[in-house]
Amino acid sequence: MMAYDPLCDTGQVISSVAFGPNISRRLGTVLGVNVLPPGRAACTYNCLYCPLSPFLQVVAGPEGIGTWPEPGEIEEALLNALEVAASHHVLDALVLIGNGEPTLHPRLPEVVEAIARARDTRAPGARLAAFTNSSLLWREEVAEALSRLDYVVVKLDAVDEGLWRTINRPHPGLPGLRKILEGLRELGRKARSSGAELVVSVMLLGLPDGGNTSEKALRALSSFLLELQPDQVHIEVPAGPVDLPGRPASREELFNTVLALADALGDDRVSAMLGTTVPMPAGLLRAAGRGPSPPGAVPSLTEEALALLTFGRGGRTRTKILEALLGRKMSCNQLAKALGMSWWSIQRHLERLLEAGLVKTVRFGRRVLYTITPLGLSALSAVKLGEEGAGLRTRLL
Repeated sequence: MMAYDPLCDTGQVISSVAFGPNISRRLGTVLGVNVLPPGRAACTYNCLYCPLSPFLQVVAGPEGIGTWPEPGEIEEALLNALEVAASHHVLDALVLIGNGEPTLHPRLPEVVEAIARARDTRAPGARLAAFTNSSLLWREEVAEALSRLDYVVVKLDAVDEGLWRTINRPHPGLPGLRKILEGLRELGRKARSSGAELVVSVMLLGLPDGGNTSEKALRALSSFLLELQPDQVHIEVPAGPVDLPGRPASREELFNTVLALADALGDDRVSAMLGTTVPMPAGLLRAAGRGPSPPGAVPSLTEEALALLTFGRGGRTRTKILEALLGRKMSCNQLAKALGMSWWSIQRHLERLLEAGLVKTVRFGRRVLYTITPLGLSALSAVKLGEEGAGLRTRLL
């Protein structure tokens, strides 16, 4: 069993326990943890949009996949990997992910404990996270194990049985969707008790009958999410090819879905996932003119404001500063550390952003914190949602 392969990512079949570090849009610099049998790709779903579909073994449980790594082997391999990786990177998280569905491991609670021990020994500042398709949450030990983590991303593409079967193509040996939704509710209850952050990820697909972007599908999804009360809902579109009869949702469908769900759940809890950008809150889309805005109009963008974010290396840095300030207040020191730059350089960029009205200062005792303004949100939207820097057009694509 190979302990560590720094060159791997989730777009390929992985033969090691640990891989990366890679950059996660949600979590920062992460080390992936693959707990499936080395070199095997197995999942309970064969989703229309899965990049591993050609290599995937679709199963209902852990039987017949291969020899599963023991929790002790995973801990030892991860300790070895962290000794190397953590000496070159400050890791933000260790992520249980890998070749398919990680909750298939027959000894998942022990695996989670082993990963936590390795983290505590070699990377105590890193969060523990997992990505799951939710299909096995009806098993009590699975929901319990995941609730011990810091951050859990659960897939939920549909709450209608027929739509679920069309998009996710579950193994016929799985229980129906009702049982899986019960498991999600149980994980939600356990996560609230343990303090784990629960994120629901929805992949949008168009189908001949409308897919999960239809009004009917969104009403049903909103109703379930209101009951579940996750910390965040992230709406995505497939980055690669999609099997027929599906198609990736359009950008307009993505925006409309985000805003429709945000109307029910709140602008701060629903985000769009576009390309490689960080989650883009619904409030940012509204500030950019995607949907009705709250009272109090945002000042018009100027070419000078957009130029600050679109020209040269300085523009890219200032865009990263605004992204870092989404939904939070940070000091100059915190921004410098987050972006890996000097205090003096960040301070110069902040002065430019302050002059343009894209950020503002907030006093916290003797500290000066920075936060993004509505105008900054609008400018960031224009850049991230299709702005062509050469023409500096304020029209969004």
